[in-house]
Formats: sequence, structure tokens, C-alpha cells
Amino acid sequence: MQSSYLSAVNQKLLFSRQLIALFEHSQNPRVKQSAGAAVAQSVTVQLHQAWLWHCRDVASSYKLKEIDLVDSADSLVALLAEQGKTPGEATELQNLQGDPVSWVSDMLKASGSLYRLPIIRKAEMDVDRLPMIALDAPEVVDWSVERATAWLDSMQELVNRQREMMVEF
Repeated sequence: MQSSYLSAVNQKLLFSRQLIALFEHSQNPRVKQSAGAAVAQSVTVQLHQAWLWHCRDVASSYKLKEIDLVDSADSLVALLAEQGKTPGEATELQNLQGDPVSWVSDMLKASGSLYRLPIIRKAEMDVDRLPMIALDAPEVVDWSVERATAWLDSMQELVNRQREMMVEF
């Protein structure tokens, strides 16, 4: 039986691909210049949801009782361990999430930054002598379509590979 999480992950990956394709096929140079960060942020939101639902899909495949309690790879591993299960897929997800230099950690940090308000420093004058409010973000995120595409490709590879492993289970 196919899990509804599997379909949800597929949908989010498809939406991410469609967003990137729309951006890449745009003939308008102004769109290319101004919309890159918006597309990258939108793809990141889709990928974050795909990540969560993939964690829940793994939980479903291993017959976890409290699937809705899975909100990260750490909770997935902990809840499966309570049932005496330690699948390699869950451990891999936890390792990727916990490794500060992994693409997952990078994507999750970037996603989290979308939900934090920037800090207003002070008003400054720009070159046209207009007052501009300078904003400090807790961390600067490179919102490029190339980076978002790399995350999408990595997520697609991870999901495909783990699904193949779970079919063998």
C-alpha cells in the first residue's frame, strides 16, 4: 500500500522543479534578475515540507505508531528506537540533519531563516539621498536558484535511493 506521505513528497518535489523551470525558461531579463531570490526561497519552503514528509514516509514504511509526532530526523530515530527499530534510512536522515556541512543542514538553516524577522539597525541614506532602513539578518543566506536546484537534486536522489532500500525491506 502506498503511503500518502510518498505522494506528498512527490508533489513538493514536482512543485520545486516547476518553480525552477518557470524561472529558467523566462525570457525576461528583469524577471531573471529580480525573481531569483523569490524562486529560491519558494523552492526552499517546498523542500523543507518534502523533507518533513519524507521523514514521515520512512516512519510509515516502518509501521511507526505515532507518525504525526515526527517533526525531524531526530524525532524519527527516537520514536522508531522506542519500538525497537533502527532502520538505516532514519539513521542516514539523522546524520544528514546533524552534520553542519551537509546539504540538508544547509537547507534546513536557510528554511528556518525565512521565519525570522530581520533586525532593524538604523535609517541610512542611499545614493539618491533617500532614507533606507538597514536590516541585519541573523545569518546571510545565498538565495540563488543554483543553490536551490542543488538542494532539489540532492533531495530527489536521497528520496529515490531510500525508497528503493525500503522496497527491499
